[in-house]
Amino acid sequence: MASSNRPVRGRGANAAISAAGALIGAFALTLAPFVSFRPNRIVEGETLSAVAAFGGWGWMAVVLWLVAGLLFLVLRPGWPRWAGDLLGVGRGLLATAVLLLLLVLAGGQAAEFVAGQGPTARTSFSWGFYLFLFAFYLVLHATVAGTSVWWGRVVVWAAPLAGVVVLGATGVLAELGIVREWTLARDTFGRELARHLFYALGATIGAVIVGIPLGILAARRRKAETVIMGALNLGQVLPVLAFVGIMIPVLGGLSDRFTPLKTLGISGIGWAPVMVVLFIYALFPVTRNTMVAIRQLDPAVIDTARGMGMSRRRALREVELPLALPVVLAGVRIALVQSTAGAIIAAFVGGGGLGTIMFMGLEQTSMDLVLVGVIPIAALALVFDTMLRAVERATAGGRDLDLTAMAA
Repeated sequence: MASSNRPVRGRGANAAISAAGALIGAFALTLAPFVSFRPNRIVEGETLSAVAAFGGWGWMAVVLWLVAGLLFLVLRPGWPRWAGDLLGVGRGLLATAVLLLLLVLAGGQAAEFVAGQGPTARTSFSWGFYLFLFAFYLVLHATVAGTSVWWGRVVVWAAPLAGVVVLGATGVLAELGIVREWTLARDTFGRELARHLFYALGATIGAVIVGIPLGILAARRRKAETVIMGALNLGQVLPVLAFVGIMIPVLGGLSDRFTPLKTLGISGIGWAPVMVVLFIYALFPVTRNTMVAIRQLDPAVIDTARGMGMSRRRALREVELPLALPVVLAGVRIALVQSTAGAIIAAFVGGGGLGTIMFMGLEQTSMDLVLVGVIPIAALALVFDTMLRAVERATAGGRDLDLTAMAA
């Protein structure tokens, strides 16, 4: 049974990261513009720091934040591990409490402002709030890195997510500008999110299906590598909007000439040019990583497999690809994150996606509506990156291949 503990590394580095988070967060709360109050979307309004907007509660948040960020310095090398883990979980929960307190205070101020100004009023977070979120991430990252038990790491990461969900469900945040804009866009948000996922996942899956065989071929034959990687490098050189612009007349002409393509919905505008461009961009990291992973394998392992009677195809399937899998997955991760961010171009050609909401916010001079489109894109990219990194680590640290069993 696997142990639930892991060794704690880089205690000094974690303390430095946490202290940096404490100082950055204190600056964000005391000196940086934290929240703005505007009569409507267009008017500039008044921007205040957290301590100016929230008064004594704001100063309390600063003090608690400094305690949470600097509490790492209390830990001494001679302390038992369980004490360090409890201290780490306590730090993480205290940092989360500060974040939730700030959200509650902002939500209360927003409700009062809307009550006095009317439904067009907007209470929005300024750049100081997002700087504080960066500081919050630093403190939580240092806390998780210094925690040896799995349940402590889960609690530290899950607590802020659960807290924000609870605040949202209870209506505390209902009058914040970003929440109000999401409410107005709620009817279309689910559809655009599904389209965005369709582009990101579709392009990546296509790149995996095509890119892995191309990478294997390029690894086997130098001439094939020259042709394949040369063509893929050309695709990377083209700017994304220019690439989409090239695809519009090409796909439009093919659709007009071949009726089955038009039946499938392929045309110069809509989803088709976006999917083609994202697929070609995603194909490069998958193909390159597959080629590199196959080439860097120890020739002795391959010779052993062939010496045991394995055919070339079986050795590829049961020895080479399993050993190359972590590097191949790194290419898939890059392709998926890249496609998630790049799918924003669909808004330019009527293809939908979260980019549509973002550009709608720009047209309406509503930064809160822009964030309704941008934040989910960033969140999806982070989730995909984290998940695939975990899979990479799991495959890289897996069991050794039993060649004797394979040859039996």
